[in-house]
Amino acid sequence: MRVEFEFYATLRDAVGEKTVARELEAETSIETALHAVADDYDGLESLIFRANGAVRPNVTVSLNGQPMNGTDPADIELSDGDTVVCSPGVAGGANAAALAGCQP
Repeated sequence: MRVEFEFYATLRDAVGEKTVARELEAETSIETALHAVADDYDGLESLIFRANGAVRPNVTVSLNGQPMNGTDPADIELSDGDTVVCSPGVAGGANAAALAGCQP
């Protein structure tokens, strides 16, 4: 089966492109598929997975546009034509120096 993977921000930087496609065996879980893709790109595995192999809590994984919201990616099997989207959490904001020039 063919599955597409989309990556954003630092994950895209590690892959070098937004979208990659893979041919996978039937009944492959999202977690197994992500490990297989991560093996192909230096630094991607540590951005997506913790040392114990679980997906990092700051990485959002969606399947066909639906966020997994706490569902274990090891429990979800992929189907032909699925799209898995991975994006890291975003943090930040203005620092004190930037705010100093702001007018109320």
